[in-house]
Amino acid sequence: VSIHPTKGAHVARMDSAEISEIYALRELLESEALRLSIPNLASAKLDEAEQVFGQIDAERNVGRWGALNRAFHLALYDGCGNHRLLDLIEAHHNAADRYVRILLSNLDYRNRSQMEHRDLLAACRRRDGAKAVSILRQHLREGSETLVNAIKRDGLSRKS
Repeated sequence: VSIHPTKGAHVARMDSAEISEIYALRELLESEALRLSIPNLASAKLDEAEQVFGQIDAERNVGRWGALNRAFHLALYDGCGNHRLLDLIEAHHNAADRYVRILLSNLDYRNRSQMEHRDLLAACRRRDGAKAVSILRQHLREGSETLVNAIKRDGLSRKS
């Protein structure tokens, strides 16, 4: 919802430039957090990410998908040791939340996202930082591209 002092509240428009900016920042921040995290990532956090992964599969409430997606990713970045970086990442996840819900529901992207999450988690369990970062970068780029293309193709920019 966007609130204007003289015009009242209205549903915010989908903005492809905003999507591109958020996802570009997420890619930079999250890739670095994951790179730093992998050598220090506790097995308990990997187990937590796996549990959240299962919750995403089982969850039918679209409103919960963004929060679960955020929890999955943040569990993998827990070992980075940089709280400011994690705060920035969480802020960008919050900014992307409505876009993530549209990506996972309206664009039927959840299965693809979960396959990528599965691959990411497996690379993290193997402590293969280079592969994990590569998977994460591709995951974020493809999500962003899918959203931007949908806005341009389907006119999702009218109202969400």
